[in-house]
Amino acid sequence: MSDQRDYSSAARPRRVLVVLFDGLRPDVVTAERMPTLHRFLEGARRFTEASSVFPSITRVCATAIGTGAPPAVNGIIHNGFPDPAAREGRFLDTALADDMRRGAAHHGAAFTATPRFADALAGAGRRFALVHSGSSGGAYLLDPRARDNGSAVFSVLGRDQTETPDTWDLVVERLGPPPTAPADKLPFLRYAGQAMAEVLIPELQPDVAFLWLTEPDWSFHYRGMDTPATAEAMRLADEAFARTLAAIRRLPGGEDTAVITMSDHGHVGTTESFDLVAALRELGFEATLDRPGADLSVAAGTLCWLWPTERDEARLGRLAAALQEMPWCGMLLSDGGNGLEGRFPGTFDLALVNADHPRSAPLLVGMRGGPGPDLFGLPGSSPLVGKDLARGGGMHGGLHRREMANLIALAAPGVSAGEDVSPVGLIDIGPTILGLLGIAAPASMVGRDITNPALSPRSSRTVEVGYGSYRQRLTLAGEGRGTILRDGERIA
Repeated sequence: MSDQRDYSSAARPRRVLVVLFDGLRPDVVTAERMPTLHRFLEGARRFTEASSVFPSITRVCATAIGTGAPPAVNGIIHNGFPDPAAREGRFLDTALADDMRRGAAHHGAAFTATPRFADALAGAGRRFALVHSGSSGGAYLLDPRARDNGSAVFSVLGRDQTETPDTWDLVVERLGPPPTAPADKLPFLRYAGQAMAEVLIPELQPDVAFLWLTEPDWSFHYRGMDTPATAEAMRLADEAFARTLAAIRRLPGGEDTAVITMSDHGHVGTTESFDLVAALRELGFEATLDRPGADLSVAAGTLCWLWPTERDEARLGRLAAALQEMPWCGMLLSDGGNGLEGRFPGTFDLALVNADHPRSAPLLVGMRGGPGPDLFGLPGSSPLVGKDLARGGGMHGGLHRREMANLIALAAPGVSAGEDVSPVGLIDIGPTILGLLGIAAPASMVGRDITNPALSPRSSRTVEVGYGSYRQRLTLAGEGRGTILRDGERIA
């Protein structure tokens, strides 16, 4: 990246705009579907080897973006996880701001206290504005201390779901209330774009503006990976980006704005529903999907997390060995290993993928997907456990390259356009926002400022583990907590 701007130059961007298209696969962006984004990418530095964080799930991603650190550091390890002390009877749900507040109230500030870029902005006297068209928990996790920070955070889901109610009042005064419980996410998408472009940017002139658009993720899930309805959602997301970009360019010094476009994760096309509950029952385990169970509590998806009610190492070890004999079994990961191989032979260590945390499950099992086409002919496919999705709907959460590949592109004064194959990831976004504005990143941010030419690219490597006839492979770059994960698969 030696041709990027001189980092010692005083000509820093005046502001930073981040627009995130939830779940957008970079390979489906075309001039026909998303003309504004496509045109922007032609003039931006495009990080074509960008990756999500593991697990590639939305609120995990949001927390990694906010903290510049993976789940092993920030503690948000899944969209939902068992926490009977804070929430009995169901998983603690990261989609709900109320559940996140409940977790923080029960466990103390450490539950969500990892410093975020919003905290560093506030410490430097800069203002952060966020409009989120998705879950209230997603907005919360980007800036849990929004009130103390003086941030302006707006969630379309309601005043009581917004950490800064005065921001809600300002937007509603200008635009009227947002839609209530629409049949799809498109009305939320339109309203969020208006709130950012017509209210927060012109009236507050924030130093960092962040627009989180929940499309095309929702449509990929529930309308199919390549349907007219999904194409319409992509078009509307593109229009929201166009309005927001035009609004920030109209501000004084708007031409000095750094613009980051990105997605939090990709999607893999699902091909069939797999009955993991029945398969585990045949192996002697009673599984309960997406809520606490009497034996195994399972977070379902393309890669499933297995929490036993009573941890029995010998029994779990027998399950891991039995899973390796199953033709449908993909990747296997477990905790407590040596940094490469997990506790059980043939599994990868959760520490290798930076998902080792006391809240994590001790054993994870993936579905065996592959690079072949999905039901719409798009590359990449996988079976799916649970989840009431459209036939052929997209899913994410695993290490399939189509789940991990995300969009990251940057246009800023002095930054040259073109493809950049340096391995970068979500943990780099927070440090980059701060670096662009000349603000020191908190020590807990293990990501890096991707505009800093003094940094050497992360070195890529491929590792394998196996037991008996079972083998799996993982491709990653960098070391330790700053590792970027590219993809993983069962290879035998």
